[in-house]
Amino acid sequence: MRKQLGPRKFENTAVIHREKHMYNSRIVIAFLLIMLEAGIPSLATNPSVTQPQATHLGKVHFANTCSSQVQVEFNSAIAMLHSFQYGLAEKTFNHVLKRDPQCAIAYWGTAMTLYHMLWDAPGAETLKQGRDYLAKARRLRKSARELAYLNAAQAFYQPEEQLRGKSRVRAYSDAMLHLHQRYPEDNDATALYALSLLTLPSGDGDLNQKESIEILTTLFAVQPEHPGAAHYLIHATDTTEFAPLGLAAARRYAQIAPSSPHALHMPAHIFARLGMWQESIQSNLASLAAAQEATKSGRDDGSGDALHAMMYLTYSYLQSGDDESARHVVESVKSIPGATASDVINNQAILEALYAVETHDWKQAAALVSQPGAFPYVRMRTYWARAIGAARTGDAVSARQDIEKLNQARAGMMAYMQSVSCRMHTGHPVKSQVSVQQLEAKAWLAWAEGKPSEALETMRAAAVKEDSFSVESRTVPAYEMLGDLLLELHQPTEALVAYATALKESPARFNALAGAARSSQALGNLAAARSYYELLVKCCNPSAARKEFGEARLFLSGN
Repeated sequence: MRKQLGPRKFENTAVIHREKHMYNSRIVIAFLLIMLEAGIPSLATNPSVTQPQATHLGKVHFANTCSSQVQVEFNSAIAMLHSFQYGLAEKTFNHVLKRDPQCAIAYWGTAMTLYHMLWDAPGAETLKQGRDYLAKARRLRKSARELAYLNAAQAFYQPEEQLRGKSRVRAYSDAMLHLHQRYPEDNDATALYALSLLTLPSGDGDLNQKESIEILTTLFAVQPEHPGAAHYLIHATDTTEFAPLGLAAARRYAQIAPSSPHALHMPAHIFARLGMWQESIQSNLASLAAAQEATKSGRDDGSGDALHAMMYLTYSYLQSGDDESARHVVESVKSIPGATASDVINNQAILEALYAVETHDWKQAAALVSQPGAFPYVRMRTYWARAIGAARTGDAVSARQDIEKLNQARAGMMAYMQSVSCRMHTGHPVKSQVSVQQLEAKAWLAWAEGKPSEALETMRAAAVKEDSFSVESRTVPAYEMLGDLLLELHQPTEALVAYATALKESPARFNALAGAARSSQALGNLAAARSYYELLVKCCNPSAARKEFGEARLFLSGN
């Protein structure tokens, strides 16, 4: 077990959210959702620029042996790397190399822009490209510390036959631990080591995540302008349980790196976890504007950042009851500058399914169309929404057909996950287990077929399964669906318990608050109903047109 670094101790030992550990085979699907919803383009789609611009990206001072003429630009590239501006960072490192061909560590930088730790798994061609960059660096003069960085990157990019049973992410993290221990004053090494911990499997009781939070909390306290410290701390605390520990970093990161669309967006990860919908909306509006400006100016391809911001923006609008604004975002996906046809198909399909289910428009949900060429996970979301929509409108036959298609999409997803696992040599075989979405759809089908006991048993299984992984931050919690089902079955006592459980993991969700209020009313507990309705009104846009908002205002007015 690794030594716990830094002074911070953790008192809360409850189950920690696992979705950010993309190489654990149990949660690869969460990483794929992040990758898809971000609409991440390949580096080849980034528009070329003559000279990348160094703007407001935070304070980075990465000591190196390169010429004095490239120091400002080199540190800008490091700052871009810390903010996951991989395409722009690659261009900037390459421009540094044009100005100073002897800058060995810039080759390390270009190699690291190819390793998107929390996003995707590089294929054979990308791994070879990384090795080629590192080989060029080794032929040049460098310091012992720079060599340590090269060795850490080499641990990841090494040929598979040299891994000897160890995964790439583990080999890289071990090397970064060595670098961090050898150069404890190196802020960049500290931040990058902490980030590497988030890519590791969570089989050690999630100690890796807690250690990462501990290290980054300490670093952020002494280096509040360092982009990596704030950025990675947000990722490390992106769970309901730990989100309060990332709130200070969330409030600071956009100020540290206002030129980065990703930095403007990332605070929304914490805001969404804490039910701070207006803050999330403002964060993503700023990110969307910055991403579109970057694309239009030719400085960078901001389409991926724009689409990712739109995913959170839609979700946050829906939680504030602002369906009109949410609908506008969904319809705007097709007009995002730089977005490919695949980007549009996948992102719009996910948002259409989210919108229909969140607004309880079951006819719209049942009528969703799965577009040819959509990614398996996207097809899962579509048929999940279709099946629930059909079931809730009483069309059990269509619901059953949609579940069959959902099962097929799930099989395709599992095959893809297996290929990722094999490519990364994780040592964690992907187990073909039924998904939460499949269980939810089956539960509503059972309800539509007049089988209440089976419906409840299946929905409770979905809630238990989801609870073992923790709820993803932009979806309908299974406990909330359990509450909806219990209300349909006229069991308000049990429904209130389910809604309350959902709100613990996903605070201030519109439908959970409304459901809890209705359950309380049905039980005659008007004080509890008032409390839930007050929270709903507080979270809502004053112009919200959804019927539940009207019910809340009517109740609170005493009429």
